[in-house]
Amino acid sequence: MINLLELKHSVIRQLSEHWKQVDFDNLSKDKKRFVTYKFKIEKTKLSNLLGHVIHRPLNYFKSKDNSKEILGIGSHITYTKKYDYNKLLGLIESDNDLVFLGAQRFDSNTKRDDAWSGFDECHFTLPKIIFETTPESTVLKVVFNKKSISTEDKRSNALFELEAYLNFIRHEFTVTKPREVATYPSKDQWSNMVDYCLNTLSTTPLEKVVIARKEIVEFDRLADPMAIFEKNMKNANDSYLMYLDPGDGKVFMSFTPEKLFKLNNREISLDCIAGTRPRSNDFEADLKYQSELMSSAKELNEHRIVTREIQEKLANLGADVRVENKESILKLKFIQHLHTHVNATLPERSNFAVLLNTFHPTPAVGGRPWEMAKKCIEQAEPFDRGLYAGPMGYISAESSEFAVAIRSALTEETKLHLFGGCGLVTGSEAESEWVETQNKMKNFEITL
Repeated sequence: MINLLELKHSVIRQLSEHWKQVDFDNLSKDKKRFVTYKFKIEKTKLSNLLGHVIHRPLNYFKSKDNSKEILGIGSHITYTKKYDYNKLLGLIESDNDLVFLGAQRFDSNTKRDDAWSGFDECHFTLPKIIFETTPESTVLKVVFNKKSISTEDKRSNALFELEAYLNFIRHEFTVTKPREVATYPSKDQWSNMVDYCLNTLSTTPLEKVVIARKEIVEFDRLADPMAIFEKNMKNANDSYLMYLDPGDGKVFMSFTPEKLFKLNNREISLDCIAGTRPRSNDFEADLKYQSELMSSAKELNEHRIVTREIQEKLANLGADVRVENKESILKLKFIQHLHTHVNATLPERSNFAVLLNTFHPTPAVGGRPWEMAKKCIEQAEPFDRGLYAGPMGYISAESSEFAVAIRSALTEETKLHLFGGCGLVTGSEAESEWVETQNKMKNFEITL
């Protein structure tokens, strides 16, 4: 791995020398609020660096195709309300070097519970230190508020703070053991939830609704989120990874296969993932599950509801739509899904806020039509989804990429909240959907 001590000394030395040549009076006239210094460094897998970061906030994102990996340390700004998206857009549109990392709640208007305190409508952070790895290179960006380097004394303080942020020490993992696992709702309550939703499906125009449940794991001591994340990301090479640690004791993490959208200029790509069967280590049994999935009228119907809505929304935006890998099989470690990939060209350049509002939630995590599904979820689910099943990703002037935060967990003191959901359509059964959510929550290995 990269020599972190040498990196720190090199960056501080280069900045000190560079600042001797800078006309700071002229720099202050620039309309940009921040100034960013970029350093090309040794190609680095940032997930290996994650466990050495000692400062918070700490935010990490990896795309499922490994084309982008971002590690952010510290925070200049954290936006927590959706009405702040215009401010965020104003910053990135005026400064190509800035990158925000974060997530948005599944639904801003639903009930809140204490488990999610600290995470508001959204949580998007502009880090002070940004490591970014692409297939070509790794770049370190050091972002300063211009006011913080306007005088010699302030620049000295800024370098002192930078030195602290670039100190890295390997995280000492805490060994924890599960003491108790509670299911919420109970299995009987789950059956009642499913019955309520199936009745709504049969008596209204509702086509599909996605309901979720969770397990709350109580450990024998404080949960160690970094240990949990590092253990589980080894099983998630084919998934998006996200780790959000605001520094207040709670951490949200996700290992999700589902892209919401990736935007580059006018080009957008999206995933349609719905329809599930378990995996098996036995080759013949695994093929049997695959065959069941591809021939199940119920699973195909659930999947096609998702693909139909995404294509309709793209058409409403005037996009030129191209469907790829139609109803193929996406195999993960514990489960397999029906998967369709959609590419499109938008008629004009859009932004992340418009696209989030357009595509979230997809019928894969919400339902169709959404407003009817929303009422059904509010009536049936007895807990706050928080960031679970919401959009998570990064935002920059050049590109934005968001995944759907399924296969996710929240650490809260001695507790780990695990989430799993399933799509209900006509023909769904409570027992099989219970098993499906159980298989999805198997993504997390919690014994350390």
